[in-house]
Amino acid sequence: MIYREAGQFKTTYASDQAIFPIVQDRWVALLFLAAAFIVPPLVANEYWLQAVLIPFLIYSLAALGLNLLTGYAGQLSLGTGGFMAVGAYSAFKLTTAFPALSIVIVFLLSGVIAAAVGLLFGVPSLRIKGFYLAVATLAAQFFLVWLFNKAPWFVNYASSGTITAPPRTLFGVTVTGPEATAPARYLMAL
Repeated sequence: MIYREAGQFKTTYASDQAIFPIVQDRWVALLFLAAAFIVPPLVANEYWLQAVLIPFLIYSLAALGLNLLTGYAGQLSLGTGGFMAVGAYSAFKLTTAFPALSIVIVFLLSGVIAAAVGLLFGVPSLRIKGFYLAVATLAAQFFLVWLFNKAPWFVNYASSGTITAPPRTLFGVTVTGPEATAPARYLMAL
């Protein structure tokens, strides 16, 4: 890179494997992170936050998870959306069923539920790999989407099929529900 100064050598294996091995890389990453927290809530309007940036953050999270599976394990999964839906629906059902539960606990429990469903589909497919694993995860994706569309319990028996999260606060700021502002939702997604 053109910004690297002389004398920054890697002397250990751990420093060679570091995500940000160069000091300038760490500062640039921290600057981008600070800018992501500060600039969009102050500059972007509600449309950009709700329709562009929040879905971008959600899809980025899915891509990070898929990168772990594909990049480190070498396996291909086509069912990522289904397992994300399990996490989303379980978060919705936990917030509606247990109104006093903290949103942090809801997110942690939703991750555990999504992992359990992933384990339910993953254990039978332990011996397969490659193309067949991709087909098995695709089957899981189709089954989960079918289940969420056919079982009205997942949408609290709403005739329209839409779900609205009840209001939840984090550090005194409403981050979900109709009363939550777009910047608060963006910061929660970030």
